[in-house]
Amino acid sequence: MKKIILGLTVIMVAVLAIGCTHSSPKSVAKAYLKAIQKKDAKKAADCFYYDKSKSKEDIELAHKTMESMAEKSIKGVDEKGGIDSFNITNVEENGDKAVVKGTVKYGNGEEEEKNISTVKKDGKWYVDDSK
Repeated sequence: MKKIILGLTVIMVAVLAIGCTHSSPKSVAKAYLKAIQKKDAKKAADCFYYDKSKSKEDIELAHKTMESMAEKSIKGVDEKGGIDSFNITNVEENGDKAVVKGTVKYGNGEEEEKNISTVKKDGKWYVDDSK
């Protein structure tokens, strides 16, 4: 039984670590915005990088923290009628960092310019939370 639980835990940590990996800053920004649009805080949290050298408990805690942050973002977006659409207008790449710029249109008709910072780790792009 312990081996089964350990095996499931290892799989869960692996999924958390690679949940929303993408080959470009634009693709990870789109995945993040789509998750917020669909009110899926877990998927939005999957778009962040979690240091694989950390313990599984630390990774799970970091993921839960990002999930809570995503839930707050979703709540704010809901107050504006949800995300109606988003349009990525530019990607400014500088080595292993990039800023994805675009416009988000909300259900209430309001439009907002957004910049999503991204970072490349282990050959994959993630939303960057290190501000």
